[in-house]
Amino acid sequence: MSLCARLFLVSLAGLLVAATPREFTREELRTLEAERDAALRQLNAIEKAENSSIRDVANLESELIAAAMESRRREEQAAASELKLIDLSTRLESAREELVLSNTSLEDIMASLAISGRHHPPALIASPGEANDAIRAAIVMSATAPVLDERTDALAEEIARLKLLDSQIRREKARLETTEARLALKKAEIEQLVATKRAQFENVSGQADQLRARVDKIGAEAKTLRDLLVALESSAPGAPGMKPDRQIQLAANTSGTTVTDAPKAAYSTAAANLKPLGAESLGGLMRPVSGLVSKSWGESLPGGESSKGVYIQPRKEADVIAPADGKIEYAGMFRSYGQLLIISTSDGYHILLSGMARIYGTPGQTVKAGEPVGRMPNREIPPPELYLEVRKAGTPMNPARWMKGS
Repeated sequence: MSLCARLFLVSLAGLLVAATPREFTREELRTLEAERDAALRQLNAIEKAENSSIRDVANLESELIAAAMESRRREEQAAASELKLIDLSTRLESAREELVLSNTSLEDIMASLAISGRHHPPALIASPGEANDAIRAAIVMSATAPVLDERTDALAEEIARLKLLDSQIRREKARLETTEARLALKKAEIEQLVATKRAQFENVSGQADQLRARVDKIGAEAKTLRDLLVALESSAPGAPGMKPDRQIQLAANTSGTTVTDAPKAAYSTAAANLKPLGAESLGGLMRPVSGLVSKSWGESLPGGESSKGVYIQPRKEADVIAPADGKIEYAGMFRSYGQLLIISTSDGYHILLSGMARIYGTPGQTVKAGEPVGRMPNREIPPPELYLEVRKAGTPMNPARWMKGS
């Protein structure tokens, strides 16, 4: 039985004891038993609501992670198909150029032979020099015949290769279209799931509006990223750091109703179960997107500074996932970073993500590793680029230490 339920039962028992006379009539006993049974049913309903809320949040997060993993798999399939199409198209163009050159060479040889064939061999007595040329031409023609056969066979093989490449390109394009269609359906599912989770969080958390207002104010006042992180840490509310039982007790003491406390406890429990990002997680940080690393940690940037994180180039409109468990501290526009998402872990690390076109989460909301948190822009030039940075106590750290496969 939860602490909220126990407090409710104890308070009810106190009221009954205070109102107990020295003797009861049968009717009064039946009335008290009915009240007791009603109270127990109400407590049972509260506990079921609390457990249901916890399961709903967990199930929703599991569905989101599964959808994001499926989306990533489709993204990787689409990227592989695009690379294969580029390779096939390059090979097709090269084969066509070879075919044109071979065909031109064959045409030149055939034209020379045709010209030679139009002239009859001159009389040996009248023109001995021309006769010698004719004899040499005949020798060349006899030697050229096998070469012509080889060139003809090579042309036939090149034509067959062109047809095969063209067929492979058509199949790969069809596969890419199918992958893109399935990916679009999965993205629509993700949008629906994240909207459901956000709505559920905002419905059960009375602090959602205050959190957003606080984050917007801090973002407007902060001049640098370090100022933003310091302000977020110094003005963070203390309640999320409490243990779940203490949060439930606080909710019971400050709220006039008890039923609405159950979902809040569910989110408090979810926040308390977040995994840390300490030394034990090295090599376990999930890549937020699938793509090539365009700039690594410490690499020189155009402005002369060195990179304090990593830059990854995914496909356009790729879904971005949370690299680790954490709580969203900031979500919105910030200076030159554009759309900036800051996730704090349970052991004091901050994960920064920028370069997205959309951010799904809202300040105060908890996210699990692998859960979709945003989407990249829909453009090709310049290519979308996601920036990932890890900080501890305001100091940038190399994300590759935690990244899987690094």
